[in-house]
Amino acid sequence: MDKEAITKQLMSILRNGEKSLEDVKLGIEIEHLVVGQKDFQSVTYYETLGIETILKKLERKEYNGKYEGNYLVGLTKEEMDITLEPGGQLEFSTRPCIHLAHILKVYEKFLGDVLPIIEEQNQYLLGVGYHPQSKIKDIPFNPKKRYEYMSEYLQKTGKYALNMMKGTASVQVAIDYVSETDFIKKFRVASFLTPFFYLITDNAPIFEGEIYDKFSVRSLIWDNTDPQRSGIIKGSLDKKFNYQDYAEYLLHSKPICILENGALKPSGDQPLWRTYKEKEALSKEEMEHLYTMVFPDVRGKNYIEIRMADSMPKALSMAYLAMIKGLFYHRENLEELYHLSLEYGDKEINALKEAVIHQGFEAPFRGKDLGVFGEKVVRMAAEGLDKEEESMIKPLQELILNRETYGQRIKQKYKTNGIEGLSDLLVTKKS
Repeated sequence: MDKEAITKQLMSILRNGEKSLEDVKLGIEIEHLVVGQKDFQSVTYYETLGIETILKKLERKEYNGKYEGNYLVGLTKEEMDITLEPGGQLEFSTRPCIHLAHILKVYEKFLGDVLPIIEEQNQYLLGVGYHPQSKIKDIPFNPKKRYEYMSEYLQKTGKYALNMMKGTASVQVAIDYVSETDFIKKFRVASFLTPFFYLITDNAPIFEGEIYDKFSVRSLIWDNTDPQRSGIIKGSLDKKFNYQDYAEYLLHSKPICILENGALKPSGDQPLWRTYKEKEALSKEEMEHLYTMVFPDVRGKNYIEIRMADSMPKALSMAYLAMIKGLFYHRENLEELYHLSLEYGDKEINALKEAVIHQGFEAPFRGKDLGVFGEKVVRMAAEGLDKEEESMIKPLQELILNRETYGQRIKQKYKTNGIEGLSDLLVTKKS
């Protein structure tokens, strides 16, 4: 295939993602860390009461197991999927749904299944953006082959690549689009809001055993992972960035590993278009895999994935999901933010990302500071929801109005109370 043929094939994934207005939904992925109750050291995959043991105990609760060789690496049950991130982070995701209350119900059902297992093993489930006590060198990779290939490649491209893989935990939200025009608007708005989303979900108070004295270590880590496949996609705020632009971004990326006869194999250090130039056509499975081998702040698939948030306790995760819905699924809000975004390009938003790391809500924006803009955005989001869903946004709204991140709050408690100050990171059915 030549470049044009591959581009058209890749574009088909985006085009096939278009939904009718009546069928738009949201999805959420919430990654968790499991730690010991005594020392908050991370529980790894292979240890006696490790992540695989938790998965096996869940499997007995009518979950269907997914195996790689002899290793249990994932589960499915009804409307949820449980998967593993490279360092054993336990990821919950829902099937897409438009109703926030239903998504919350499914999440609480998972928590009702997993928390008794974790408590029985004298462990905690944490909503936090980075390991609070363990260091990267002490955490083994889980046995998924994909992560072996990724680690071999990425540790050559960025000094924090392994920190990203084994150390971070996130909340990722997927939103639908109804047309290419809608894709362009939502993708641009999400990219424009990247610095703001990094800030308001900042929840990684400790980095490699030391209190992190800035904001959003997640932003720092991703910007030092692989500049060709992470961060804000180059050009995405400098032009309309349509289906073809996104496909061409993939075309010139290096896949790391590819699917061949249903199995993964490393693809070397050549761009995607060279990797497949001798192939007549790509299968749907091959294309879907290629879409997962780039990790920008905003990622296209057959939906748009918003990827900036640290993992957080339940109420804040749901508040963030509510904010996304209130902004992107309310026509007037989306239009207002889209037209505002047209005043900014890659350079300005990347500079704001950097300013957020050092200044937080005091980062200068539009002649004032980002906190003023934050007040406006959270008000817009609340007004874009119905009364029942509007109440879900309040935990995040409170933080924004106080110009505070949850990570700052935990840092202060940790300074005062030591390891006991991390207890507010626990994920429970109640909080």
